[in-house]
Amino acid sequence: MLPANAGLVCKGRRDFRKGGVMASESVEPHFNLATDPWIPVIYQDGTCREVSIQTVFEDAEQIREVSGDSPQQVLPMLRLLLAILHRQLSQGGTKSEDDLLDWWEDTWESGHFDLDGILAYLASAKDRFDLFDPSHPFYQVAGLEYAGKDPDGVDELVADVPKSDKFLFSLRSKGRIDGLTFAEAGRWLVFQQAYATAGIKTPVKGNTHVKSGKVYPPKGAVGTGMLGAEGGVFLEGANLFRTLMLNLVLFDNARGGRPIVGCGEDVPSWERGEVSPDYRIPTPGEPYGPIQCYTWQSRRMRLVPNDKGDRVIGVISCYGDIPVVMDKEGSELMTAWRPSTSQQKSLGLPYAPRLPKTHDPTRAIWRGLASIVSVGQDGDLRPGVVRWVERLRYEGVLSPEEYPVVAIHAQSMAYGTQNSVFADAVDDKFDLSVSLFEHDSCACNRALATIDSVDQAVGKVVNFVSNIQKASGDKASSTVATQERNRVRESVFAELDAICRTRLAHFPNEASAIETYCAEWRDEVRRRLLSYATRYLNECDRSFFEEHEGMTVGRAMAILRAGLFQTLGRLEKPSHVSENPETVPTEEGRE
Repeated sequence: MLPANAGLVCKGRRDFRKGGVMASESVEPHFNLATDPWIPVIYQDGTCREVSIQTVFEDAEQIREVSGDSPQQVLPMLRLLLAILHRQLSQGGTKSEDDLLDWWEDTWESGHFDLDGILAYLASAKDRFDLFDPSHPFYQVAGLEYAGKDPDGVDELVADVPKSDKFLFSLRSKGRIDGLTFAEAGRWLVFQQAYATAGIKTPVKGNTHVKSGKVYPPKGAVGTGMLGAEGGVFLEGANLFRTLMLNLVLFDNARGGRPIVGCGEDVPSWERGEVSPDYRIPTPGEPYGPIQCYTWQSRRMRLVPNDKGDRVIGVISCYGDIPVVMDKEGSELMTAWRPSTSQQKSLGLPYAPRLPKTHDPTRAIWRGLASIVSVGQDGDLRPGVVRWVERLRYEGVLSPEEYPVVAIHAQSMAYGTQNSVFADAVDDKFDLSVSLFEHDSCACNRALATIDSVDQAVGKVVNFVSNIQKASGDKASSTVATQERNRVRESVFAELDAICRTRLAHFPNEASAIETYCAEWRDEVRRRLLSYATRYLNECDRSFFEEHEGMTVGRAMAILRAGLFQTLGRLEKPSHVSENPETVPTEEGRE
C-alpha cells in the first residue's frame, strides 16, 4: 500500500536496475519529506506518529521528542531540522547579535515557532525534498548507476542488518528486508549521509578515481560520514520546540567574527545545482557553517524503488563530498574538540590542530563532562551548543529559576576494521544543572573536581582488587588479571552511575551550598565503594589469613580506606545511604 500523500505518475515501465524503458505501464513514485509523514515522533501524551517536516514545526511544542528505527537516526534528523531553521533565518541577511538575541528570547517565550517564514521556505524548495524528483532527488544524485553492477539490496542501507552470510546472528527476520517503505528509506538515507562506513566501494558511472575496479577514499581523509568522525552532542529540552531552540546557535565566538545567520556561502545540500557522480575534495574553507555541516553529502546515493512505486528495494552508494573536520569548531557546533599533536607532527604545523572528540562506547558520557563544559589551557574545546547556552545564561535570556536543568544527549557510531563496518553505537543522556554551563564558575569547577575525585577513588578500588589477588597468591596470567581489573572498574562505575547523574542534575547554583553538596556527594560515593569492596570479598571467597608478597586481605582493606580518605576526604556524616546497609569490615576484623 502506498504511503499517504505520496504522488504517483504513470509512465512507461522502467527497469530501475538497468535504467531502460519497457513497454508496459508502471508507476513513477513521489514522496516529499516536507509534506509526507516520515519522521517518527512521540507527543507529550505518549502518542507515537510519523509526521512530515512541516508538521514537525507546526506541532513542535506538543511533541516530546523525535524517535527513529535506531536511536542514532535522531541526531541526523534533528540536524536536518536545524539546517532548515538556520536557512530560513538567513533569508533576511545578516543581523546584529542584539537583534538575534531578541528574536531568540521572543521566540522562546512564545513557546512556538513563527510558521510563516518556515512554511514559505519549505514551499519555495518543495521539489528539492522529493526522494524521487527526476532532477534533484533529496540527498541523492539523479540517474546514479553502478558501473557494471546491479544496485545493492536495502540491507546496505539499514545499519543493523548484517551481511547475508552472517544472518544467523541477527535478530531481524531475513524475509522482512526485501524492501522499505518510503518513510523508512528516507530515515536511513539521512542516517547514511551522516554515518556511512568507509572501506572499498563499487565505482559508479562518472567516477574518475577507480583503481582496479574499486574506489577508495583519498589517503588520509575521513572515509566515514561527517558525524562518523565526531562525538555528536545535542541539548534536550522539555519538548521538541525547546530542544530545537537550545541547539539553534545564532552566533559563536569560535567563528572569528563570521556570521552564522546570513552567511552567504553556508547553504544546504538541496540548494546546490547539479552534483557530479564523482567524489569531491572540498574547497578551502568548507564547510562554511552549521547548515553545510548538518546536511553534508558524504555519499553519492540513489534509492531504487520497485516497479509498483510503493517501496524501495535497492540502493546505489559511493563516496561523495569528503568530510573535512580539522579546525572546524566554528562550523560544526555539535561535538567537543581535542588538540592533535600527532596531526601537528605529520602535517608539520606550528600548532596542534583541533579534531572532534569522539565518544567511547564503554564509558558513560558524564565521566567526560570536563570536555563538554570546561575551558582549559588548550582553549575553548566545548561544543558550540554548550557555549550558546552559556551565552544565553550570561545575557539573562535563559533563567536558571525557570529552566534549571538541560539534558545533554550524546549519540554516535563506533567502527571496526578500518572503519568499514559498524562495531558499536552510543546513545547516552543525562540531566545537567544549568549552573554547570558557566565554564569559569565555582559550581562548574567544583563539580568537575568531584568527578575527578570519583575517578581516582574507583582506581583505588581497582588497586584493592589487585592487592586481594596478590594476598591470595593468585598466579593468573597478566591478561586475565587485567581483564578482571577492567571488569571491576566498569562494575564500580555502574554502581556509581545513578548517584553521579542525580548529583549533576541537582547541583546547586548558590555558592554557599556548593561545598556541602560536594562533600555529601563524596561521602555517598565512599560508602558505596566500601560496600562494593565488602561484597567483592564475600563473593571471591579469599582467605583472610593468607599472606603473599607482604599482602593480606586486611592490609588491602586498610590501603583502600587510606586511599579513599586521600581522594575523597574525611567522612563527615554517619552512614545511612542504603536501605539494606552492609557491614563494612574493619582491618582488624579481616586479619
